[in-house]
Amino acid sequence: MLGQDIIQNFTEGDPEAFKKVYSIFYKQIYSYCYRYSLSRENAEELTHDIFLHLWNTRAYIKPEQGVKGYLLTVSKNIVFTWLRNVSRKKKMRAELEAYFIREQEELLPEKRIDATFSLSTLRTALNVLPPKRKVVFEMIRFKDMTYNEVADQLSISRNAVKDHMVKANRVVEAIKTSKEYLDYITLFYFLIFTCLA
Repeated sequence: MLGQDIIQNFTEGDPEAFKKVYSIFYKQIYSYCYRYSLSRENAEELTHDIFLHLWNTRAYIKPEQGVKGYLLTVSKNIVFTWLRNVSRKKKMRAELEAYFIREQEELLPEKRIDATFSLSTLRTALNVLPPKRKVVFEMIRFKDMTYNEVADQLSISRNAVKDHMVKANRVVEAIKTSKEYLDYITLFYFLIFTCLA
């Protein structure tokens, strides 16, 4: 139990008094955070944020009322905010996933990314293609350009573009022999979702 003199010292910025507050309430606050985050890492981070906030707002604490009530209020607010943000991110992830799947389904078959296609296989396939065929393939597959746009930009006919794509796809299919596939769609999710964490 904390004495009023320790709380007074804490509110005045005494680091030793803060250590006592921390040691007394740490387990309780950590348990509370873990109950809602279900992760040791998140619980530790939330606990750290709570005690940091407690230190930064110590001037609002009235020594005669103690620290516990204020600390629990701070904990509830920080955990609630964290849960709300996580929920928002999950909703955004679900929306992005649905959008990406919908976009993939709407693409022409020759432009759709094969879900079993590995990046290493892709690199191998691109490296064996003739230079112009490689450029055509990349423009169609990765820059989402139409055959006409590619033809105009490279000053070749639309039929030449189509011929390059047909031959490039044959090479890619022939090279797909590895069983260790990295799902390109999963990679897309990873790149998008790590930007939201």
